[in-house]
Amino acid sequence: MAAKIYKAITKAKYYFLYSLLLVLFEQVHAQTTWTKHPTPVLSPSQTLFNWDAFATADAFVMNDDDTLKMWYAATGWVNSVMHVRIGYAWSLNGINWNQYAGNPVLDVDPDTARFDSDGIETPTVIKDLSAPANQRYKLWYAGRKSKNPTVLDHKLGYAYSPDGINWTKYPGNPVLVPGNNSSWYNTFLSSPSVIKEGTVYKMWFTTLDAYINGQPTDGKGNIGYATSSNGINWTVHPAAVLIAGDQNNWDSASAAEPSVLKIGNTYHMFYSALDQWTIENFQVGYAHSTDGINWTKSTLNPVLKVGTAGQWDRYWASHPTVMYDSTIYKFKMWYTGRDTANIKTLTDHHWDIGYAESNYITGVNWNISYGNLQIFPNPSESNINIVLPDMQQHAEVIIYDMLGKEVLVSSSLNINIYNLQRGIYILLIKQGENSSIQKLVKQ
Repeated sequence: MAAKIYKAITKAKYYFLYSLLLVLFEQVHAQTTWTKHPTPVLSPSQTLFNWDAFATADAFVMNDDDTLKMWYAATGWVNSVMHVRIGYAWSLNGINWNQYAGNPVLDVDPDTARFDSDGIETPTVIKDLSAPANQRYKLWYAGRKSKNPTVLDHKLGYAYSPDGINWTKYPGNPVLVPGNNSSWYNTFLSSPSVIKEGTVYKMWFTTLDAYINGQPTDGKGNIGYATSSNGINWTVHPAAVLIAGDQNNWDSASAAEPSVLKIGNTYHMFYSALDQWTIENFQVGYAHSTDGINWTKSTLNPVLKVGTAGQWDRYWASHPTVMYDSTIYKFKMWYTGRDTANIKTLTDHHWDIGYAESNYITGVNWNISYGNLQIFPNPSESNINIVLPDMQQHAEVIIYDMLGKEVLVSSSLNINIYNLQRGIYILLIKQGENSSIQKLVKQ
């Protein structure tokens, strides 16, 4: 298809199209193409009275000492009463997970007057090397007190741990509660995503504006932002930073469940969105920002869609947690999938954690130290030559198409591209700690 287009247009139009595509490439960053693992990677036990009998969801994953560690919510029983609680698992590849035998690692409060006596969910964790040893791991979560699922009484709590398994809840919980009825975060708080930059903790969270009083957030789920110097006392930004409703037919009702990471000078947010409250067809979107407050949504949203009929995630693809793997230049996502709204038994549904990874080469803050790097000829029909600064002769060159598919790898700086189809390609040039992204046109 691309070859036919290039044959049909003039040389001037070719370069105009080329320029537009390069602009598009810089804007969409890393969010366009995701490949799902075909089956869930962490599922409920489906065993009566187990702590995780009914559902696994709300994963948070970090890479810690070459081990992937996951904290997640699961629904099951406590003394014959169903609750949501937080468990722990670890993995070496992100697909095969080993669940901790002592799960759950964070339990509901036995005091029914406490804010988290009925359920705790949506964990986010950081490892803080500057903290005392007994507080090395820090976790924020949503807790609820009401056993009535229609009452949205979620508030945010905090816990700390020396090892990520044995947790102590902060005695002054909750650490963040909804505002008054006139505020934009007036009903419930959930799904915190926390990072620490220097001495500042930054949190993005889900909230609902249930009161109609002329605000753009009215009646919608939205994403807020708060900062803290200690992870306990939070200052909420005066306005929601990501509001639902401006991308019709996928986020009209709610933007929620953010997962935020920062690479170089760019913040990346992956989040769930919902088109209408009557059908919970959550899917995953992407936005980027330079300050964590002003976000630009991708025009390609949703970037991770629900599955098709018969697939385990055909009803939900939601609550992403995303990592960036700098060794292979890819994003990795774990998400909550579900296949039906009608659940009657322990075994008639999927409500599991799935995995996907991006196939797109990111345009984010590469260490471009090659000030006078040259590629010629460019455009080219057959061979290209790469000249590195200071006449260096050794580098690894990887060529990708515009969908992120790897099409050629070379250790030579003279590369034959004759067999590539006409079009635009991305060159990743790696030498030691230095990397550079360049564009190549195959005529």
